[in-house]
Amino acid sequence: MKISAAILVSAAAAGAASAASSSAWIITSLDSGARANLCQRQIQTCQNNCGGPKSAPMSFCNPDTMAWGCGCADKTPDFETWNWPVPAADCTGSLSTCRDNCNSSSGSGDRNACFTNCASTHKCNTEDAPVSYTNSTDADTPPKYVGPAVSYKGDQLGDLNDGNDRSNLDDDKSSTESTTDTASSAAALRCAALAVAAAVAAVAIAA
Repeated sequence: MKISAAILVSAAAAGAASAASSSAWIITSLDSGARANLCQRQIQTCQNNCGGPKSAPMSFCNPDTMAWGCGCADKTPDFETWNWPVPAADCTGSLSTCRDNCNSSSGSGDRNACFTNCASTHKCNTEDAPVSYTNSTDADTPPKYVGPAVSYKGDQLGDLNDGNDRSNLDDDKSSTESTTDTASSAAALRCAALAVAAAVAAVAIAA
């Protein structure tokens, strides 16, 4: 049985559209050079915020998993989370994927509405940006990557359209859990940083 070229082209186009619609964002999809650069900037930002490398004993970023953390010896980091290099890049990547996935919409009206939704749910570098689940308690523990679609203010966001399945997440608890997770991670890093600083001081006194 012969299959016309038109049918083959149509099937190929449908397959391409399906692939585009299933495109999912994850920050580790960035090339190794981009990840290394991001991690370098992340660590430098932490050290600057803490007051220098010696004041940032828990500053880390893993370029393989993009797990990052910042713990100062003398204070809690006060740089807005949504402006840290890794979370900011995570938001930008999710926004780009959202827009790419809009191109698989059937009509121009659908695409326009889709692009508008992307803009409203991805207000990167602001407290209205979606929470990035890339922070971790140490460099060897991979981050969650995907979590509830809430902003840093704790507001529920719409569909991020970045290809990640959040249907199994509890919307009623998502805002509280996201805020708690971020605070717990920061507290753990603060405690670890204090422990490191105390150990260094003890060694100096003993010497």
